[in-house]
Amino acid sequence: MDCNNNPICQDAADRAVKKVFAILGVDIDKPESVEEFREDLRFGKKLRRWADHGTLAFIAVVAVSIAGAIIIGLQTKLTGK
Repeated sequence: MDCNNNPICQDAADRAVKKVFAILGVDIDKPESVEEFREDLRFGKKLRRWADHGTLAFIAVVAVSIAGAIIIGLQTKLTGK
């Protein structure tokens, strides 16, 4: 059955697509909502690429190192040792 020439089939497909996007929090009747969804997908893609290249791991190591240095500095300052 060809859905392109069947208005009932086409209507059902349109409603199904709209419902799926509504579940994802996207109102397909609002272009800004669709664009925000696209940006979210692009951000996820960038984050995955960073993770694949180890950039995320490097940033985490640097952040933990800085936090550790701050904690040790505060302990030294407070205890005087």
